[in-house]
Amino acid sequence: MRAYQRLSLLIVTASLAALLVPPTPPALAQSIIHIVQPGENLFRIGLRYGVSWQAIMQANGLTSTTIYVGQQLVIPIEGAAPAVTPAPATQPEVVPTPASTTYIVQRGDTLFRIATRFGLTTAQLAAANNIHNPALIYTGQVLTIPGGAPSASNSPVTLSSAGAGKRILVDISEQHLYAYEGERLVFSFVASTGAPGLGTRPGRYSVQNKIPNAYGSTWNIWMPHWLGIYWAGSLQNGIHALPILPDGSRLWAGYLGTPVSYGCVILGVQEAQQLYEWAEVGIPVDIQY
Repeated sequence: MRAYQRLSLLIVTASLAALLVPPTPPALAQSIIHIVQPGENLFRIGLRYGVSWQAIMQANGLTSTTIYVGQQLVIPIEGAAPAVTPAPATQPEVVPTPASTTYIVQRGDTLFRIATRFGLTTAQLAAANNIHNPALIYTGQVLTIPGGAPSASNSPVTLSSAGAGKRILVDISEQHLYAYEGERLVFSFVASTGAPGLGTRPGRYSVQNKIPNAYGSTWNIWMPHWLGIYWAGSLQNGIHALPILPDGSRLWAGYLGTPVSYGCVILGVQEAQQLYEWAEVGIPVDIQY
């Protein structure tokens, strides 16, 4: 009888011990926390961490690409330890700000491209020069470049011509297309990207084909100076001139600079011809917000 009681006591004790041992928590998806800085968007943040902007949207339950400065975003990165940037416990060391310099606006320049050259955002450069409309700058205008290296004279800043590779940049926020050879700006054209619901897809692509006058059977339009860049389902999106309707008129004429297309990047007639003659199959095409 006593042996039976001792056995029962051992069984109860083992059962209680098992209940008190906490279960091993399941493995958590690895991620880091990014705090949105001025001038950033989902596409650029994704490039920084090597993930897609769609993955960031999904990880944060976002229903649109709109983000704000100071917002904390979960960045899903495989193999990275979860981390939140802590607030500094002590006052950070003050680093002297380099002296500012000046830049003389050249033909074809935009405030966005100038800011990019000097590692600034458009907003920072506009604020430093009291520019209320970033689209309104003019050739010969002298701009203050905050934090730039001091220059010996007021001569225009020139970029190195090393690396003459051609590339195209489409900025959806600006509704603008830029073409480069190395660091030299060759073309700067007003463009129209996809209308709401038919938006042009951000990403890194390349010119896949060139067609002098492509036909869009879905909409019964001709698309002169076609440069195909990526596929959206069974249809290819590209860069081309204002489409020609069956009656000979130009679709979206007068609307360049606003997002109105079916997903393609639209240029003026002469601009599209210039780009078509300059571009080669295989050159990179970056589309960004």
